[in-house]
Amino acid sequence: MYKVLLVDDELLDLEGLARFMDWSSLDMEVCASAASGFEALEMLDSHTVDIMVSDIKMPIMSGMELARRALEKQPLLKVIFVSGYEDFHYARQAISLNAFGYVLKPVDNAELHKALADVKSELDEERKRSHLEAYFSESQSHLRQELLLNLLEGTAGEDQVLSLLESIGISWHSSRFVAAVLEPDDLSWKLNGFEESVKLDVKAKLMLEVDGFCREETIESCRLDSFRHALILEEGYTEERLERLIRRIGNATPVTATIGIGPMVSHLSLLHMSCAGAKEALSRKLFLGKGRLIRHTDGKGVMSDNVRNLDHILESLCTAMSAYELLKVDDCIEELFVLAGAMDTKLAVYQLFLHIVSRLDTYLHTLNEDFYGMLGLEMRNLNILYHFETLADMKSWLRRRMFELSELLHRKRQGKKRRLVEEIEAYVENNLEGGLMLRDAANHFAFSPNHFGQIFYEETGTYFSDYVTARRLERVKLLLMDPKLKVYEAAHRVGYKNLSHFSRQFKDYFGFSPGDFRRQL
Repeated sequence: MYKVLLVDDELLDLEGLARFMDWSSLDMEVCASAASGFEALEMLDSHTVDIMVSDIKMPIMSGMELARRALEKQPLLKVIFVSGYEDFHYARQAISLNAFGYVLKPVDNAELHKALADVKSELDEERKRSHLEAYFSESQSHLRQELLLNLLEGTAGEDQVLSLLESIGISWHSSRFVAAVLEPDDLSWKLNGFEESVKLDVKAKLMLEVDGFCREETIESCRLDSFRHALILEEGYTEERLERLIRRIGNATPVTATIGIGPMVSHLSLLHMSCAGAKEALSRKLFLGKGRLIRHTDGKGVMSDNVRNLDHILESLCTAMSAYELLKVDDCIEELFVLAGAMDTKLAVYQLFLHIVSRLDTYLHTLNEDFYGMLGLEMRNLNILYHFETLADMKSWLRRRMFELSELLHRKRQGKKRRLVEEIEAYVENNLEGGLMLRDAANHFAFSPNHFGQIFYEETGTYFSDYVTARRLERVKLLLMDPKLKVYEAAHRVGYKNLSHFSRQFKDYFGFSPGDFRRQL
C-alpha cells in the first residue's frame, strides 16, 4: 500500500482531501497531514512517503519550494500540486520539477482520483522494474557461484562455463592460474556453547571479510561449502596478499584461518587439479600448524600418507560408531593411537584429539545430532585431555566416549518412534506424486494430525510439510535431468499444480530457478 502525505494551509481543504477520497480503492493510505511546508518537511524526516499532494500557494514556504526540498530528501517521491485557477502560471514551474499532476481548486474528486491512479500506475511499474532488477541480480549471483564451482571441481564443460562467465562479466587475462582454499580453524569447537545468533554472526563476519578482500584485490572467489572459500589467483599473485587476508580475518573475528595453495596450472580447464592440490595441502594443517599458508609442496611424503591414513581411519570410525560395531570402533581407536604414538610432542597429540572431536561433531551433524549435546560436554571439558599423563589414559577416555556415542545412537534407532518415522519417510517417497498433506499421512498411520506432526518433528527436527517439500524438490531435480520432460511436466509428476509456486519453492531451496538448472545441464 502506497503512503500519501497531504499538505495544505487550509484546514478544511486538508480535511476534505483526507476524508472524501476513496484511498483504499487506489491501494493508498494517508500516513500524515501537514498544514505548512515546514511541518511537511519534518514529517518527511520520519516517514517514507510515496506520494505528496500539496497546495501550490502557501504562506512563508510555497508548494514549489516544499517540492524542491522534499525531492532532495526523498528523490523517488511523486508530487501532485493543487491550486486555484489564478495560480495556474505555477504549472510551468511544476513541469520543471517533474510534478506528476496538477489539479485545480475547487478539487474535483474524479479529477484527483484520475491523477492519483496515474501515479499508482507509474509506481507499480517502478516497483516491478525494481523487483526484476533484484531478481536478475540475485540470479546472476547464484549463476556465478555455480559456474565458478563447476570450474573448480571440473564438473562441466570448460568452454561452456567460460562462455557463460564471460556473459556475466567475468574474464581473465592470464594463461596460468592457482587455486587457493581458505578454511577457518577449529570453528565447530570454538563456537560451542555460544548462542546460535553468535555463531551466525561470526560466520557472516567471516564471509564479509573474504568477500571484501576479494573485491578490493579483484580476485574471483566462491564458497565450496558452509565454511570453506576457494580463490582463483592469476599468475603473478604474491603470497603476501593471502597472508594479509589471514591477518584480516584474525583481527575481525574470534577465529583464525588457514589457506591451502594448489599447484600452478597452465589452463583454466586444469583448475580443478589445482583446487584438489589446495585441499590436500589444507588437510596437512594438523601436522604443520594453522593460521598460516600451506603450499601443496609443504610436508609431502610420509606426512601426506599420515593425513590419508588419518582420514581413512576417522571415516571408518564414524561408520562403525553409527552401525553399532563396537569391535570395529575399538580397532579404529587402536589405529589412531598408532599415529598418536609417532608424534613427538604432547601439544601435537592434543591437536590430534581436537581434530578427531571436530570430525566426529561434523559427522554427527549429518545425523541431526551433536557431539557435545549427546555427551553432555562443553568445550572446556576437553581440557582434561591435556592433563592426561599417558597415551593409555587418553585412549581409555576416547574409547569410553565412542562406546557411549555408539550406544546412544543405537538406542535412538531402536526406539519405536524412530521405526515409525522410517515408515513415514517410506510412505512419503511412495506418495510424492499426489497432493500429500499432513492430514492424509496422519490418517494412514491412525494418528491425529497434531500428534503425528509432533512425533515427526521430535524425531527429525523438521516439520512434516517442510520434509515433504524437500523430498518433492529433490525428486523433481532428478526428473529435470531428463531432456524429454518439460519443466511443468516434471513439476506435475511430484504434485505441483501451480507452476509459479513450484518455481519459487525450487529457487528458494536450491538457489537457482528450474530454467537455470536446465540450462546448466
